[in-house]
Amino acid sequence: MADEIPAQISATGLDGWYTELSSQDKVRVRRYLNGIDTSSSLALIIDLMGRAGEDHNYKLAVTAGEYLEAQELSDLDRYRVTEALIEGMFGNDMFEEAKAMCVRNLELYPKVAGQVPIDRMSCRNRLIDILVGVDGNYDAAYQSLDTFLQMGLIDESERDYRKQSLKVHRMQRSFDNIFNYRKSE
Repeated sequence: MADEIPAQISATGLDGWYTELSSQDKVRVRRYLNGIDTSSSLALIIDLMGRAGEDHNYKLAVTAGEYLEAQELSDLDRYRVTEALIEGMFGNDMFEEAKAMCVRNLELYPKVAGQVPIDRMSCRNRLIDILVGVDGNYDAAYQSLDTFLQMGLIDESERDYRKQSLKVHRMQRSFDNIFNYRKSE
């Protein structure tokens, strides 16, 4: 039963992909197949990535997304896949890889502008999260916010609000470091 290919996988022509998965990943995939989008292999994988991410199963989201990395996709589909992959990588602590995917999607954005909502963009939001939370590079985050404004991804008031929030965060971090002093013995 464990090696039997689920009907949803076969319906979308993903038999080869599924058979290459580890036994553990096959079990994980099966968990998310009930009611999944089977209109195409792309739809199934994107739906699978979203479901896995919502369940904090980021490793599976990355595994599924990496399969699509090797596929020929339209700009819009590449953008959508990369957005889901960013979330999986971020949740899986693959910060450098996620940052590279953020940059790639921001470069791709002008080609898909108007076809994707800008209210929740993983490439925009996670880039700031990584620059500040992982790299501690506030200056790069400020520059990114200016770039987002130039690209039309945020308006001036949102840019100013986010910059102010980052300045407050930076000060809080500095104060935390001052008061975390430990006396050496």
